[in-house]
This record gives sequence, C-alpha cells and structure tokens, in this order.
Amino acid sequence: MRGRGQSVDIAGLDRAWNRSWPECAPESGRLRRGFPERWVRFQALPGGKRYATSDAEYTEILRRHDVLLGDLLGDATVGGEMVAITCSWSVTGFPTPRHTAVAAAMPGAAHWRSDDLATEPGFHSWQHHYVSAAGLHDSALDRLLLCVADDMTDGVILTGLDCRWVVHPYDGGADVFADSMEARDRLAGRFAEWLPPMRQGI
Repeated sequence: MRGRGQSVDIAGLDRAWNRSWPECAPESGRLRRGFPERWVRFQALPGGKRYATSDAEYTEILRRHDVLLGDLLGDATVGGEMVAITCSWSVTGFPTPRHTAVAAAMPGAAHWRSDDLATEPGFHSWQHHYVSAAGLHDSALDRLLLCVADDMTDGVILTGLDCRWVVHPYDGGADVFADSMEARDRLAGRFAEWLPPMRQGI
C-alpha cells in the first residue's frame, strides 16, 4: 500500500485490527469503553473552540492533526502510510453510499466491514466502514479532516498499517488510542497544551 492510488489489503487489515483491538468495532465509542487506559483526547483549537471561523484556524486544525499523526507514525513518517476509514450508516446490513464530500475526498475507498452498533433489542444501527490508502502529507487527507472539522461526517478513523494506534478526528478535536497506557501518557505529556480541562482519557 503506497500512494493514494493503491488499494488496502483487506485481509491484512482484518488481522491487524483484530490483533490490536480484539472484539471491538472500529468505532470511537466502542474503543473508549473497551480500551479506556489507552485513550486520550486533544482539542483541535485553542481554548477548546469547536469550529473554525478563519483560514488561520483551519490551518491550526490541520497542523495539530499533522503533528499528532506524525508522532504516532514515528519512523514511518517519511512514507506516511496510513489507512483512512470512512463510514456510511443504515438500518440494514447492506452498505450504503458515503456522504458526497467524503466520497470526493477519498474516492477510491473499498468496503471493509459493517457493524450493527445498536444497543437495544429489536433495533438496528449499521455502520459501514470503507477503507482507503492515505498519506500523512496527502491533500486528500486534509480534505477529509476538513470535512470532519465542519461536521460534514463522523466516524472517521485513521490508523497505521499495523493498527497499533487509532486516531478518531471529530469536530473539535481528536480521540487518540495509543498502543499502550505508557505510550498514551507520553503522548499526553508531549502535547499537554492541547488537552481539555477535564483531561478526558487520562
């Protein structure tokens, strides 16, 4: 998997995900409940401001994501290879199209898996996960992050090829799931200025 035009090894992704996040859907709420000791939340803008209202603030949102992802990628930063997971939703297990802006940002996505996230008997809430190759400095990744920042989509997951860590960007910040509690604590200390006042995930 190298470059935007390449496809994702679905079978390899399955193995890597299940090894790092066993019995857990690629969904931020499930990850927070299943692996709270590995979770930390960062704000996307100073003062916890949720939405950007200037070009400078959009630039800051992208900068913070770029720095966090670069730190998590570590030695892989040169290639910057990641998997971007985007979603659609329905009441059945049949995959539905993604939001047009998301599909435009990540047009080559392939369906990976669908998970019923409903918690009440008799109800169904399917989340359909599509995967794309993504690069740290890829303009497509920036477009996807800006879709998230403007609340045009939800459920985005970014992860390395080995799925040892996960970043869930949302409108206002990012939930990060490190590969260990110690790695989570190091990340929180390194970017302490971006932590929310309540220190969620710590």
